[in-house]
Amino acid sequence: MKKSDLSIDRQRLLVRVDEYPGAHALIPPPTPSLITLPGIANEVARAHEALGVLKSLTLKLPNPHFVTRTLDRREAVRSSQMEGTSSDINDLFAYEATGSGEGLPPDVVVTLNYVKALDYGLEQVQLHGGVAGLTSDLIKGTHKQLMNGVKGFNGVPGAFREKQNWIGGFNIYEAKLVPPPARHVQKCMDDLEMFLRNPAPEDQQYVVPLVIRMAIAHAQFETIHPFVDGNGRTGRILMPLMLAAEGYPPVYLAGYLKTNQREYFDTLLNVQLQDKWTDWIKFFATGVTLAVQESMRTAEELIGILDNWQKLVANHGIRSDSAVNKLLEMLIGKPVVTANQVKDLLGVSFPAASNALAKLEEIGIVHQPDKQVRNRTFVAQAVIELLNRASPEIETSRTRPQKAISVSGSLSSLPRLVSSNKRL
Repeated sequence: MKKSDLSIDRQRLLVRVDEYPGAHALIPPPTPSLITLPGIANEVARAHEALGVLKSLTLKLPNPHFVTRTLDRREAVRSSQMEGTSSDINDLFAYEATGSGEGLPPDVVVTLNYVKALDYGLEQVQLHGGVAGLTSDLIKGTHKQLMNGVKGFNGVPGAFREKQNWIGGFNIYEAKLVPPPARHVQKCMDDLEMFLRNPAPEDQQYVVPLVIRMAIAHAQFETIHPFVDGNGRTGRILMPLMLAAEGYPPVYLAGYLKTNQREYFDTLLNVQLQDKWTDWIKFFATGVTLAVQESMRTAEELIGILDNWQKLVANHGIRSDSAVNKLLEMLIGKPVVTANQVKDLLGVSFPAASNALAKLEEIGIVHQPDKQVRNRTFVAQAVIELLNRASPEIETSRTRPQKAISVSGSLSSLPRLVSSNKRL
């Protein structure tokens, strides 16, 4: 990290790193509670409109858990892949279904930990009643879940680092960014916690829009880099937790950030070194809009898959109250299952669960992967293929202007789930 790479104001915040002679680290300024930036109003407004529409639509879904559970797992895979893991969505579902890593990439454990960390964070936010739950302890607990049992991790899961780290470069002298020395981490995180828990400070006349606060919090967290490892994933988990704390459904940006990874790193680094917030917040707000569009399209297609399955089952003369029909909805959230799982989740006997799966296999809704010896699984391939498919919203995210979102858009074709097509 060259001193000349930093703005004059940030150069004043450099301190020496005792254990590395001649190296300097950056202590970030206090988390800004108010940023007035020209040229970002449209992107921020579109992002908030998108969040509002998604919130309204989610409330009208009869069982949103099955859809959000599926999106949670896709986010875990994407965010983990940004850190170099190779496990895909099918690997994750298979590992959850069987509890066995046989035939799966070793890093599937890392991806499942992401799911556990996200679930933990969302539960804690709900338990503590919203923004009051956005604390350093929550962040530590999330990190503990994330890094628990991860091979090669040299820190303590859930504990702030006690040694210097850096970002980019083979050594600290070649790094793109050197976060604050360990002795400053707690104070920096206390300041960030104050920002997270006080969306409307008494000295301000209005509340900073949530999307801008999310962008600020993510940038500040990554600048502090409070853990030995796992900072990127923990920082990305923090975003849906902030949304949940204010009553919004989780929105996941890892797909957008992964597709636009170079711009993500560059705009974030420009904030960290140069205090250049405009491009970062514009980039981030665009990502929120696109992530909402992707979530709504995916939900629409998942419901479409379920509708098609139900028609196939009905054409085979199977009763609507049978275990086969009950299993269909479960497969939207758990597209890889075992007979034992079905037995427990549906509360039926093992023979009934096996018969239901055999019937769905006969119809072509599920199949068994080849060469399975133990831990026989049944895979709903239509769901797996949907989750693996490239997102048209995100793939073209930086090549076309974004339009405002309304209910009359992507989900208007779901009269069964959405009571009206009126703009919300």
